[in-house]
Amino acid sequence: MGTLFEGPLSMAATAAALAGIAAAALGLLAVGVLRRALRRMAVQLREIRRHPAIGDLPPESEPSLRPLALELNGLLSDLRKRLREGEKTPSVPSVLAGGPTDLALVGLDGEWTVISFSRGAVRLTGWEPVEILDRHVEALFAAGDWERILPKLARRSLMEEGISETVRLQRRNGTAFPARISLAGDPGEAGAAGPMLLAARDLSAERDLEQRLRDSEERHRRLVEEISDGIFIVQDERLAFANRALARLLGLDRDRLGDRPVRDIVDARDLLRVLEVMRRAERGEEPEGEITCLLAARGGPPVEARVSWSGIEFQGRRAVIGTVVDISERARFDRALLKSESRLQATLQSTGDGILVLEPSTTGELRVTLANRAFLDLFGLSGESLLRAPLADLRRLAGERCSRPERFEVLLEGARAGREERLEELEIVAPRRALVDLCAGTVRSPGGDPLGLIVTARDVTARVESAAGLRRSLDDLTRTKADLEGACTDLADAQKALAERNAQLETLNAELRSLDEMKSNLLANVSHELHTPLVSIKGYTEMILKRKLGPLTPEQERGLGVALKNVDRLIEMIDNLLSFSRMEKGETQLSLEDVPFWQLVDEAMEMVGERIRKKNITMTTQYETDGLVVRCDRVKIGQVLTNLLTNAVKFNREGGRITLAARRGPKGFIEVDVADTGVGIPPEALDKIFERFYQVDATARRRYEGTGIGLSIVRDILRLHGCSIRVASEVGKGSVFTITLPLARDQEVPTARPPAAERGRARD
Repeated sequence: MGTLFEGPLSMAATAAALAGIAAAALGLLAVGVLRRALRRMAVQLREIRRHPAIGDLPPESEPSLRPLALELNGLLSDLRKRLREGEKTPSVPSVLAGGPTDLALVGLDGEWTVISFSRGAVRLTGWEPVEILDRHVEALFAAGDWERILPKLARRSLMEEGISETVRLQRRNGTAFPARISLAGDPGEAGAAGPMLLAARDLSAERDLEQRLRDSEERHRRLVEEISDGIFIVQDERLAFANRALARLLGLDRDRLGDRPVRDIVDARDLLRVLEVMRRAERGEEPEGEITCLLAARGGPPVEARVSWSGIEFQGRRAVIGTVVDISERARFDRALLKSESRLQATLQSTGDGILVLEPSTTGELRVTLANRAFLDLFGLSGESLLRAPLADLRRLAGERCSRPERFEVLLEGARAGREERLEELEIVAPRRALVDLCAGTVRSPGGDPLGLIVTARDVTARVESAAGLRRSLDDLTRTKADLEGACTDLADAQKALAERNAQLETLNAELRSLDEMKSNLLANVSHELHTPLVSIKGYTEMILKRKLGPLTPEQERGLGVALKNVDRLIEMIDNLLSFSRMEKGETQLSLEDVPFWQLVDEAMEMVGERIRKKNITMTTQYETDGLVVRCDRVKIGQVLTNLLTNAVKFNREGGRITLAARRGPKGFIEVDVADTGVGIPPEALDKIFERFYQVDATARRRYEGTGIGLSIVRDILRLHGCSIRVASEVGKGSVFTITLPLARDQEVPTARPPAAERGRARD
């Protein structure tokens, strides 16, 4: 800005210097003449300052001043030449004199005098440059506005930075208008005022626009506040705006809605869905849409609302604007209507009777508007082919499926005439044969006006066929009655013969019971009588073998060994027979006592120890703890263990292995496994080995001898104790018999078990 008017001011300074020289020369002349001439030249010089190219000074009438005027014209000529040379580069004032038409540019000197005036300023103020140049800039301001901004212009800092103000300017015709001015200049050296530039823009249109905008905003504000629908703006999941209607809907004060989180006004059931929608809308992923959700109303049930939204820019950031409509009543009505329609549809679809409704169309032609599933299935039609079909198509479709379509035609014509028509046992031949009872009538409004026709169809095929079947059944029953009467006579004779047969069977049963009792007694007596001499034979045989009665030859020792073995077998068989006899007679009683389990095992192993040694079998016992005590009949459980170990030895291989393992089983019981490495049991015999007298190999040349009652006795003894036995076996690899025994309540071992040198080796 310091060089804005450098060219014109320098020329004006030159002209002023020349004027000073002229004034000094004219000082020699008369004061009066000099004064008049100087005043005239001063006026001319002012014109030169306004525009240096205005022309030469007019010829001077005073002879004394003519040389001075000629000198000044020479100087002016030289100045114009220099100006012409400078026109090749336009000066700033010449540029400002043009300028944009909508912006007023005014050049000022240090005295606030107008020295340039753009065409935009002419258009804005109505002043012509020739009229405003050399006038004080205050002429452009409305009354009081120049005085208001003048203090700011006196501050050097503001002048350096420039000022911008909204003021009222004044046109040439005296009318004021609002304008935005910017004023900047060069304060010059030592604080002296330099040239300045004032730019002004008319704000009248903007003020009018602002006023219209304010009026529009006020109208929209009143509209938003008075509208019955809730309106909101959401930004960052918080309410940036909410109108009164939304506050009333939520039962809250409007002031309490400001900056409230969205999560506070949405019911928990829809919260996640609504938040996701708002986030997507704010991100621009879903710019607009509509959802139905529940809003949390204060002091009442949730409000069912329809929310419509769209994305906007609000205060420079993305936001969501939307409306909220309370649809609770409408939703309840729609649900009630839907529920009623659903019940009606369910009723129509579930009824066994076919229902068809025809209503007039806009042209007056009857068309099918409803057909339930029963009607469609009965006539083999689809809903697509029948719904909205005209009456002519209905007649055609029915005619294709009825054996006598003319009867159906008569039914429809009677109904169209306003009569209630009935048709019984119309035969349908496709898609399946059926007999149908039809009823047709007029559907009327509450006022009695006809609305259409309704046809009901009931499948009576089953009823007709049932009636025919009943008639056939009646004939069959008549014939059957005669047959039954004859059969009753035969039955009476058979009952008489059966009574006689029953009497004979009772006699035979009594004889069988007597024989069975005799058999049991005989078996017990014989077993008892045989047991005593066999014990004596065994004792003397053992004494002979131990050479207590004299020496023996090897042949005698072998013979006596064979005899002793057979004696043991006989004693075992007799003991089993005695046990079997007692159990059959029900004479078995238990003598229960608490016995350490290891004692029972040791006693049983003593009984079969000799057999174990003879077959070189390894016997191993495994106890979960030596403190296992069972509540049992010591003798009978000993017999159980002895029989199981005897079988394990009998069916084992030479040099085999027997393992007896005891552990705690189900609550109140222990489980005992007796495993061998013998021949095993075939799968088909596993369920039979506990039956009396059953043997896997029952042929005369069988390898293993025995009576087949040992395992049966074991099962019966265990049952008396409330226990069980099971077996698992694989042919060629051995068998595992598992039994359960009742635990004693007191698990204190009454006597300590003697230490065993080797638990895992064979007993000697």
